[in-house]
Amino acid sequence: MKLASLDLGSNTFLCLVSEIQNQKVTKIYSDEVEMVRLGQGLSASKKFHPEALVRAKNTLTNFRKTLDREKPEAILAMATSAARDAENKEELFKICQDLNIPLEIIPGEKEAEITYRGGVSGLTSTGSRLVVDIGGGSTEFIFGEDQKILAGKSLDIGCVRLTEKFISLQPTPQTEIDKLQNFIREQLQQIIKLAPQMPKEILAVAGTPTTIAQVELGGFDPAKIDGYKLTEQGLQKWLTQLTGMSVAEKIAIGYPEGRADVIIVGVITLLETLKAFNLKELTVSTRGVRYGVALELAKRFNT
Repeated sequence: MKLASLDLGSNTFLCLVSEIQNQKVTKIYSDEVEMVRLGQGLSASKKFHPEALVRAKNTLTNFRKTLDREKPEAILAMATSAARDAENKEELFKICQDLNIPLEIIPGEKEAEITYRGGVSGLTSTGSRLVVDIGGGSTEFIFGEDQKILAGKSLDIGCVRLTEKFISLQPTPQTEIDKLQNFIREQLQQIIKLAPQMPKEILAVAGTPTTIAQVELGGFDPAKIDGYKLTEQGLQKWLTQLTGMSVAEKIAIGYPEGRADVIIVGVITLLETLKAFNLKELTVSTRGVRYGVALELAKRFNT
C-alpha cells in the first residue's frame, strides 16, 4: 500500500509517503520536514500559542498539497507530547479536520512502541539495544531485543521544554548548563531502573542526532547520516563549543534555525544517556515516529 504518515511533534512536523509491503517500508515517494515549534510556551501556558497554531496550519496546508499530488491510499497523522499537554488541543484537531488529515494523539507508551518499530525498521544488526527519540516536549526511551520491545518510557525532557525551563541566555552560563545536566541525569535514573539488561548499542532517532551528524559531515546526506556514529568524546566537545556560542553562531556553523536554540539540551541528553549505560558511541538513524506510524497504519490494513 501507498501510505502517508505524519509525525506532528512539539518542535518538528514530518510527512512521509511510502510503500509498505509485509510490514516493511519498501519505497519512499516523499519525505518532508518543517520546523513548527508547536510546543512554544506550552509548559507555562498549558495551551498552544496562537502563533504556533498558525505555523502548524501553514505547514499542514503544504503537506496537504503533497498528499494531493501523491494520492496515498490512506493517511494518518499522530501528534505527540505537545498535543497530550495542550488544553486547547481541539484547535489542532480542527486544522487537521479542515484539511481532511486524520489525527490521533499518541499516548506516551504507544509513542515508545511506534518509535522503536520505526527506528529499527531499517536495521539488519541484532542484539539488545536502546532506542532514544529526543522530541521537543518529551524524550522516549525504548529497550528491545532485535524487533521485540522489552520496556519503554516517555520522559518530559524534550528540547523545547527544557530550553524554556533552564536556558535564559545564549551563550549560556555554566551554572545553567550544570543545573540542566544534573536535572537530565536525575531523570535518567528512571530509565536505568527500567532497563531489562544493559543494551549493547544505543540507536538515536529524530532531529537532534541527525542534525549533529549533518554538521559533522558538512551537509545533509541521508545515506551517510543513517548509521553514522556519534561518540561520547565528540558530544562532549560539542557541548563545550555550543555553550559558548550565540544562536546566530550556531546557525552559521550549520545548525538549522528552529533547532539551533534548543540543540544544547539534545546534546546533553545523548551524552548523559551514553554515560548512564557506559557506552562510548551511539548510532544515528534517520527513521523514527513517521516510519512507525506508517507501519501502524499498514498493520490496520493487514499489509
